Amino acid sequence: MWPGACGAHGAWWLLAVRLARPARGEMELSLAEAMPGPVLPPCENGEIPLEEECPGTFWRAYAARLFAARAALFVSPAVAVEAFACPGAIVSSFFALARLLALQRRWRRSLAMLHLGFIFVRDRGFSECSTWPAQGWDVMLAGQALTERVRLLDDESVLSTVSRGFRIDGLRVAVVTICAYAEDAPVRVLCHQNRQLYKMLHGYDVHFFTDASQIDVNIDSQMDVKDGVHKPFFWKVNAVKNVLDTGKYDWALWMDCDAFFMDPGRTIDSVIHMYSANRSIASRLPVGPGVPDQDVASGWHELAEGEASLILAVDSTGINNGVWLLKNSNWSHRFLERWWRSDILSGPGKEHNCSDQSTMLHALLYERAIQLNQTWDSFELPIYPPEVRVARQEHLQSFHAATAQTALSRAWQDGDFIKHHPGCHYYKVPCQQLYQEAQEIFWNKVVLSQTLAAGGVGDASGEQGEAKKGDIKKNGMGALEKLLGSQPLWAISGDQGQATQRSPDIHGFTRWSTALRYWKDEKLMAKISKAPNPTPSGAT
Repeated sequence: MWPGACGAHGAWWLLAVRLARPARGEMELSLAEAMPGPVLPPCENGEIPLEEECPGTFWRAYAARLFAARAALFVSPAVAVEAFACPGAIVSSFFALARLLALQRRWRRSLAMLHLGFIFVRDRGFSECSTWPAQGWDVMLAGQALTERVRLLDDESVLSTVSRGFRIDGLRVAVVTICAYAEDAPVRVLCHQNRQLYKMLHGYDVHFFTDASQIDVNIDSQMDVKDGVHKPFFWKVNAVKNVLDTGKYDWALWMDCDAFFMDPGRTIDSVIHMYSANRSIASRLPVGPGVPDQDVASGWHELAEGEASLILAVDSTGINNGVWLLKNSNWSHRFLERWWRSDILSGPGKEHNCSDQSTMLHALLYERAIQLNQTWDSFELPIYPPEVRVARQEHLQSFHAATAQTALSRAWQDGDFIKHHPGCHYYKVPCQQLYQEAQEIFWNKVVLSQTLAAGGVGDASGEQGEAKKGDIKKNGMGALEKLLGSQPLWAISGDQGQATQRSPDIHGFTRWSTALRYWKDEKLMAKISKAPNPTPSGAT
């Protein structure tokens, strides 16, 4: 046996045997379909000396390296440390596995393998000129196609009829964001205004951190953002853990600083309920008794009993963790600790530019994805842990147009909940203008929605009645004036993108004229200030 051919989770030859088995029922793909040609007797590879096929010591050494490289994917998580030394080789291996699984119509497992490959993509991403057989668009297009297939399965467990304004009585939700930029950085100013407006609408608590010193050391979990090991990408793990540890909240919504609420009528409760209330399994498993395999029956029970604790969006490249929801559960606390302690980036991958995303995906997917189960896959049972729910991008985060086009993902459309700007650098003028545009759109919608509410026209009510509002509806335009008058607003101008501070006087704004023209309508202001004043619910 070649060195490195075996390891934890099975050797490469065992993997090949498992993959070669034909699937059942509608998932079946015969060997003749996959590899047409004459039917040959089975081959016993162990009886063929390597020197007989490939004379010379070079090929023996080459074969040893080949088998070791393939088996390395399945040995242990520690192998991932060295995998970053040659990400092209590892991505190519996962891509090959994904293609083979797709031939067998094992869509979820195929997508999982593809997403594992994306863990090792860094810096400039894929190259169309790589010597490895994983050119950029080949992998991206495969990811896009598989994501669409799997999404259709996931949709079966979504309560799509939940109204945008739905509220769950007594549910306590916190919004957590870190904006560790200069105090006058446009993205920080605009993001803070966005969070405060949404808080005033719905009453959610906002935890807005602007410096590492504000994130306390979590002694029990040994998390310290100032430990010199974890990059700022990982501060979110410590921050969310601290917020949940207070015991004040049932759920926490993490949002990157460059992610903006865009739909003022959509509550966080509605997204949680949409993806956690339906306990049916998104799969092709028959309903009722008669599950043909004991392992599948055991897995079915695990999934049925699984408590939704993490809601995230998946695009063609895997997880973008700029926005996600986490329940205050035992599973969630254990997951945050595993994520924080991930060591796959301690070697050649320590300079990975998306280290938090790669480690999150690895912690969630690696062990379950490589434990191949033919019967499990034949029913397209989920590969993610049973506590994870995959949301559509429009319900959690869609991207700005440039990143959406590059990553073959969903670009933000009117009606989507949150717009995220990954890959757009906060110090660049076009990005600053995108942030400002997003906040202006949200502001205009807030004013319009409050105008309609003051005139007796409100959003559709949920099953538990009209969604209760926060301070804007309670205190009218005075609350908006207090918010926007207490801090500077900005106009992005000039070739270098100077952020010019404007007076709190609303008549002094220029770039914000579209958003703030409503302020000059005294009749409109009067209507909004007379809006009904329900008591805010949710977080305290």
